Amino acid sequence: MAGEKGGVDVVREAKAPLCCDLAGACVVIPVFNHGGTVGAVVAAAREHASTVLVVDDGSTDGSGDAAERAGGIVLRHGKNRGKGAALQTLFAEAERRGFRLAVSLDADGQHQPSDIPKLLAVALEAPDAITIGARDQLAAGAPARNDFGRRASNWWLWFETGEDIPDSQSGFRVYPLALTRKLGAWRSRYDFEMEVLLKAAWAGLALRATPISVLYPKDRITHLIPYWDLTRITFVNVLACFRMLLPLPLGRRLRPLPHLPGRSLFAVRTWFELGGTGPGWRVLAAALGVLPALSGHPKLGPLGWLLAAVTGAGAVPAALATFGFRAWHAQGPFAGSAVAAGVITIAFALGLFELATLPRREPSKGRAAKWTGRSRGGVFGHWFMVQLTRGGALKPAYLIVYPVTLYFLFAAPAARRGSAAFLARVKGPASPLKRLFQSYQHLLSFARMMVDRSLMWNRGASQFHCVGDGLHHIEAAAADGKGVVLLTAHLGNWALASQALATNVAEKLTVVAFQGEDAQIARYLDRAQGPRPKTVAASTEPLAGLELLRELRAGRLLAFQGDRVLQENFISVPFLGREARFPVGPYRLAAASGSPVIATFSVQVGPADYRFVALPPMRVTEPRGPARDAQVRRFVETYVAELERLARAYPYQWFNFYDFWEGERPRGGAVNPAGAAVESDGA
Repeated sequence: MAGEKGGVDVVREAKAPLCCDLAGACVVIPVFNHGGTVGAVVAAAREHASTVLVVDDGSTDGSGDAAERAGGIVLRHGKNRGKGAALQTLFAEAERRGFRLAVSLDADGQHQPSDIPKLLAVALEAPDAITIGARDQLAAGAPARNDFGRRASNWWLWFETGEDIPDSQSGFRVYPLALTRKLGAWRSRYDFEMEVLLKAAWAGLALRATPISVLYPKDRITHLIPYWDLTRITFVNVLACFRMLLPLPLGRRLRPLPHLPGRSLFAVRTWFELGGTGPGWRVLAAALGVLPALSGHPKLGPLGWLLAAVTGAGAVPAALATFGFRAWHAQGPFAGSAVAAGVITIAFALGLFELATLPRREPSKGRAAKWTGRSRGGVFGHWFMVQLTRGGALKPAYLIVYPVTLYFLFAAPAARRGSAAFLARVKGPASPLKRLFQSYQHLLSFARMMVDRSLMWNRGASQFHCVGDGLHHIEAAAADGKGVVLLTAHLGNWALASQALATNVAEKLTVVAFQGEDAQIARYLDRAQGPRPKTVAASTEPLAGLELLRELRAGRLLAFQGDRVLQENFISVPFLGREARFPVGPYRLAAASGSPVIATFSVQVGPADYRFVALPPMRVTEPRGPARDAQVRRFVETYVAELERLARAYPYQWFNFYDFWEGERPRGGAVNPAGAAVESDGA
């Protein structure tokens, strides 16, 4: 790189922040002798990103100067080093400037910068994934050989990684910069783009794709050398296949490997060599490795390894069990059966350790496990809970949930991981064993809360002691007749503690809840628990807000979960050291109806003893526009500050058992998944 020169500062009228700026992204463009098109590409990209980085890779036609005139920041290679080398230079510069994401475009004009918001919206759903713009080449008039090459490349990628991507050759991508640079991809030509996808998939990074538009003008200039560059790409694939046949790590692991269906070489390799994880698979592998040696026929050992590979227990764990058995048995006067039992016991313990602590296989679409609103279990589990609390006392019910919680600690890995992620933020680092015990306490607290809730519906709130703090705020606002927006949280037991409300106030309560239960379960609970507060189903439909607005104008108290986002209208504020998303819909409803917003929380301070807290009312008084947005942000920050204080004080009463911080946005970015600014108008 010979040097850097700042581009022309294109003057714009004041307008909303650009989608790339909100997402912490820049646009990167490698160019080599595309002087006739690169200027238009840069100018169009500047409509979506303030920073457009360009590498002039040894051009001789003034491509770098054309990019500068259009407003690009140009880095120069003294001689042509290839597209891969140019992208590596661009990634390093983008990361040096503090960007999290890089949107790569080709300089020949085939990619449409107008697709950047669309591609970025998909990327923001999974910020750790590489997102690829998938082209329909035949519809765009590309030569048939181009489409054949793309399909062949797609097959190679699937065969070697299990990832089924519709356009592995597309250069229109969104890269997570820090993770991409850790992959160690080093090839300098067109083969870099295949290499980086292979290494990303092997490292556990998801590959995602979304359709984009593409142009193939007749005078399009391409520097792909058909035979030489395709030979390079083929060599990368063949080398990858040979590498996968060896029982060695494929590369640096950055994220949990996804569970990918099919009989790709990648899936077969994992199945044969490493096998399944958990105590069952590890015991099977140990047994297949130990039994031939225990039989007195050491030469049968490879047969046991082969059986372990075919059954999916894994040849490598079986071989380790064989060698471990032989070494242990040779060290002293131990009976063979005792040594075999010891090896299998160790394998079982390692399987439990894997189940509790090691990265688990996630869905292949690049998304963390999300909350769906559905309860785990069926009608029998809910019937059992109702019967347990209908005639029994509180302490026996608490005792019964101990073994039940232990079962769910291992049977619900997504909840366990969500618990561990939250507790790591609140309590700090801990050993795997200690974190497992903490997660057990966390899930046990949730089980006790469910017992309390069921006991309340069956036997009444008189079974509990509840102290209210700030109830006069709710009573005064309810008496005003304009309705009240109550913000609750998945902290403590709000449903139980809300019984502290005066009777005339409780009668006006309407709960806005996600109806995620199975219909059969919901019908059973309605029959078993009897009358409950009026419930309105939360919905993302455009007209759903009208029903809620009518409830407020009728003077009712609408209770929302203020820590759960169901729609695209949200704001990002710091929570426990990282940006998290919180809904703004309740505040907009309050503004439209003239109702106050009151933040309420409940926590359990002792056995059957709860404290209900209501903060002073907040009224959205500013007119529409930036002033209202600023006021709403202050209200959200007030709510979140109290939520964080209580979450730190009562960590085991936080019941959001999923990755609460998924979809993190840049600090200060009030954005929706499309990368656009949150709108100011409407409820």
